[in-house]
Amino acid sequence: MDYDIRVGGPFLDNDDIESVVKVLREGRLSGGIYSKYFEKAFAKFINVKHAVAVNSATSALQLMLAVKGIGRGDEVITTPYTYAATANVIVLQGAKPVFVDIELDTYNIDSSKIEEKITEKTKAIMPIHYGGQSSNMEGIMKIAKNNNLLVFEDAAPSAGATYNERKVGSIGDAGAFSFFPDKNMTTGEGGMLTTNSDEIAKKAQIMKRGGAESRYFHTEIGWNFKMPDPSAALGISQLKKLPGIIEKKQKMALNYTKLFQEKLQDEVIIPRIGKNRNHTFNLFSIRFKDENTRNLVKNYLDKKKIETRICFPPVHLQPVYQKLYDFKSNIFPISELAAKTTLCMPMIIGLSEKIQQDIVNYVSKAIRET
Repeated sequence: MDYDIRVGGPFLDNDDIESVVKVLREGRLSGGIYSKYFEKAFAKFINVKHAVAVNSATSALQLMLAVKGIGRGDEVITTPYTYAATANVIVLQGAKPVFVDIELDTYNIDSSKIEEKITEKTKAIMPIHYGGQSSNMEGIMKIAKNNNLLVFEDAAPSAGATYNERKVGSIGDAGAFSFFPDKNMTTGEGGMLTTNSDEIAKKAQIMKRGGAESRYFHTEIGWNFKMPDPSAALGISQLKKLPGIIEKKQKMALNYTKLFQEKLQDEVIIPRIGKNRNHTFNLFSIRFKDENTRNLVKNYLDKKKIETRICFPPVHLQPVYQKLYDFKSNIFPISELAAKTTLCMPMIIGLSEKIQQDIVNYVSKAIRET
């Protein structure tokens, strides 16, 4: 559908365009010096020792598992309420994703339910920081320490989010970020692995280049996961604007919150920000009393050419996961309830308070007319 108002999208200006044009004029097309510049800048922003630029967050997630040797016979604990890539990389490594249900108010993994899923095969915990808000990293890190487990943060939508004033991606053993166009900052396609581990960073740099420690000298089996320099140049420019973009997103979220509370307090549940967390609001997910109401609202907004998204249909109910692991409905009821009743509102930069008011009014009309 051709929407007049998109749910998300890149915020680009002339500086971004000129940064890419400059690199193209220099003839730097593959992963080179600008990728190194971007890695250094992003590591400083997240406050970690190392950052490894790659072609997607999916690649960053897979590298985390691969560099630590997680594979056949191993288990990784994660959440079913996420984009499928979080679980896909576990399967691609030959390991098994072990799902833990979520907290209904934050949509993040419920850390109180993790320990009951730990077995002798468990090697790591992979929480996702849903929509721009950190999971309960204090609880997760405590569980990991007590059980000698690795922690890999899927921070794909959450660059700049914090937990206890620490940036996500700096708390676990490694973190993965996405720079897809619908994220708060973009490189087109692209991602970043962050870590304080010299071992993880060194091996990830080798494995992202086909396993080559130097040209034609292969010490590992790897992939071509490199980030091209034009994408890195865009990332360097975008990173400078990210704090301002986050500030704008938080202002938009605050306005949505005020509007929904004033007009639909009994019909719409707004996102809750957990204790000691800074939410970057890549997504603003509201929740309705039932699936029928959510669908009516979505269809009404579609007719007004306003895009919304259902983020996310649970991974365990995706056809391929049902085929692989025989997953059934109702085994993760909170994730399934969230998937049936939530809807992500437009959070694109440039959305005025007037348009936000119109969107809330449309939501109200859709509910009132049911």
